[in-house]
Amino acid sequence: MKIGIVGGSIAGCSAAILLSKAGHEVTVFERSSKSLVGRGGGIGTTPALLEKLKEDGLIDRDFPSFSIQNMPFVGKHPDFEPFGRKAWAMPMSFEVFHWNALWRSLRAKVPEGNYRSGNAIIHAEMKGDLVALTTHKHESFDFDLVLFADGYQSMGRKLLLSDSKLQYRGYVLWRGLLPEVEMSQDCPLENNILRQSYGQHPGHNVMYYIPNQNGSIQEGERIFNWAAYIAVAPDQLDIVMTDREGNIRNGTIPPAWVHPDNEQRLKDFLCKQLPEYYAEIISKTKGSYIQVIYTLDAESYYRDKMCLIGDAGTVIQPFTGSGIFKGYNNVKDLIQTLNESASLEEALRSWSDLQTKSAKRILALGEQMEDAFIWKQLDFSSANEETVKKWWKSSVTFPDHFSYERG
Repeated sequence: MKIGIVGGSIAGCSAAILLSKAGHEVTVFERSSKSLVGRGGGIGTTPALLEKLKEDGLIDRDFPSFSIQNMPFVGKHPDFEPFGRKAWAMPMSFEVFHWNALWRSLRAKVPEGNYRSGNAIIHAEMKGDLVALTTHKHESFDFDLVLFADGYQSMGRKLLLSDSKLQYRGYVLWRGLLPEVEMSQDCPLENNILRQSYGQHPGHNVMYYIPNQNGSIQEGERIFNWAAYIAVAPDQLDIVMTDREGNIRNGTIPPAWVHPDNEQRLKDFLCKQLPEYYAEIISKTKGSYIQVIYTLDAESYYRDKMCLIGDAGTVIQPFTGSGIFKGYNNVKDLIQTLNESASLEEALRSWSDLQTKSAKRILALGEQMEDAFIWKQLDFSSANEETVKKWWKSSVTFPDHFSYERG
């Protein structure tokens, strides 16, 4: 089939590679005329999924990642400075890496002739048996099938599911990166993902190493990746989302565009909540960025011959670590149902039912984690190991097909 993909980020490039391998003729439309490198920080997935990406040829065998073995729950305590008090360390199995490295690897495997950068799709409609895509240049392209991989603010979703609305969850994700070399004292972080509480305040901070831009995981060359979930009342959101030029951003403020006054207020808050060493990492970070956290429960993943994949479908809280999992499985399932079904309509209907059921299970996980990590977060500076274990076990139940717990 001739397949059009709207969006050239991770989900879009993954889809292009997999569908091309399955024998389809694929064209990717990416609205940005520039490389997408620089848009992200640290991300991760399970070792099993990373291995599948390698087996399917999406990334090379030597793709740089950092293996995580434990998740220590840490709180600020005067007797345990500068690294904080560890209440418990949960065994886990997770691989973390740089968003840029993943996108570069995927993009390199999509031929130039199949990737149209600087082409924003502004409209899609059925014309007979084909889907017609219209670009901002008023060019039209016809396809047998179209996949929208255009992110959480998807134009495709608005077209297919006009009544679906993003739901603000009451908090934002403030993120930053700092080269390890900028810290004078060695850090005990090693192969851990720290989850740090804010005392009596809602939210938490996550911190871990990722490889640097050259893929190095050598000591002294790694990058600290931190991600702070901070509660923001709806009536304060526009203030937080005002960029350095005074414009209110919708959903995301990119790196280096956070208003200096807002960035300083966020740093002041976080530095009061975190152990001294990690507070210094936050304080030294430049070019931080902000993402508003939304969810959306998509009731369907297709209409006619148009489909949603990745965050264009159901939108789930990022701390589930399921972002790559969603997009990859959307496409793998689509290829399988296309091969097994008697007609395209039958394939898309069956595929959509499977995607909505799977997404609901992961969304339920996200809501469990949100309740525990944002609104009912324990204070790890005082909680004992048994209390934290019980809190975790009672708060989080992973679906059968997705988990990063170990043991």
